[in-house]
Amino acid sequence: MQVPDGMLDELERLLEQTTPTYLVSRAPGRIEVLGNHVDYNGGIVLAATINRFVWSVGVQTEELVVHSMNMNETRRIQRENISPVTGPEWHSYAEGIYWAFKRRNHDVLNTTSVISGDVPIGSGLSSSAAFEVSLANLVARLSGINLNPRAMAMIAFEAERLYCQVSCGVMDQFTSQVGKPDSLLGIFCANLQVRHIPWPNDVGLVISDSGVSRSAVESLNERRNECQAALRQLTEGGFEINNLSEIGQQELSDVNDLLSERLFKRVRHVVDENMRVVQGMTALREGNSKEFGRLMFESHESSKNLYEVSHENLDLLVNMARGLPGVLGSRLTGAGLGGSTITMVKARHLAEFVKEIGSEYERESGNQPSVYATQIPGGIVVEECGKK
Repeated sequence: MQVPDGMLDELERLLEQTTPTYLVSRAPGRIEVLGNHVDYNGGIVLAATINRFVWSVGVQTEELVVHSMNMNETRRIQRENISPVTGPEWHSYAEGIYWAFKRRNHDVLNTTSVISGDVPIGSGLSSSAAFEVSLANLVARLSGINLNPRAMAMIAFEAERLYCQVSCGVMDQFTSQVGKPDSLLGIFCANLQVRHIPWPNDVGLVISDSGVSRSAVESLNERRNECQAALRQLTEGGFEINNLSEIGQQELSDVNDLLSERLFKRVRHVVDENMRVVQGMTALREGNSKEFGRLMFESHESSKNLYEVSHENLDLLVNMARGLPGVLGSRLTGAGLGGSTITMVKARHLAEFVKEIGSEYERESGNQPSVYATQIPGGIVVEECGKK
């Protein structure tokens, strides 16, 4: 596996010696294709890996040392001092991996590792999950621990959700860990079952980074708290449910009677979005790309108007996409409030779309976006390598 320039040199600098063999772990970022903010509400999501990655290169050592190439910073971690944090920094995600292994009674060994990635930070493409999955798999393999893929994804998830106290769902880590090439990953978040749904080969996916960076932590925590409040009020009002995604669309009028306007909007989004995912899986199985694209547009409007996690620049990108040749659907991806959109485009129009959306967005917003078609490469790859 090819790794970014300088990673092995940095590893040997930390070790103060050359290393003939080392382990490489590469985890992809992800796009949420349908299912906005339903994962932590027990719903179904559709996600895909992207060809942007986080690499971890490392060896077993006496000390626990982590170096970030992106941050140009080295941390020596004392495992006995690790405890959950709020307002996490980059190294908190590394500490969280070791904390999560210990929480699940796995005795992992210390490592010296170098981490580098090209998943943009704050763009809604889950750079944090790629970091966690990459490092967790490196640590497990170097420690001789063989866990099944879902258990590995849960280690990475708990590092972010419990240790770093980010109110995320399981979608990001599961996609990075178990995604398959050229397929969407359907995750049934209530029971962690997964389905792999082939993506049509005559349709591409384009990521458009708005250039509006945001921390997802605050928005995730706020929306999650609102959903928990709604669930509590509904169960107190007689609904026998474990999560909001168990509510049927036919029950929304009863829900409306029990909740404030703000909380009802959140619940309605979750219920309708969950149904869109079900309809989207059916559309893909039936080869109906046009219907899937329609659901993407509908999803964006719901995220904007009901869940209120869009941004004027994301809306601009989606509205521009509507008028361009070959576009079937477009929506925000990830937590929202900035970051990126994902657009479904007929393959023969991909190059034209990338060029047009970029120039039009820059002209209208003054921001130069990062726009690129992505493949769906599949999940984690771990290899033992030797110096050439």
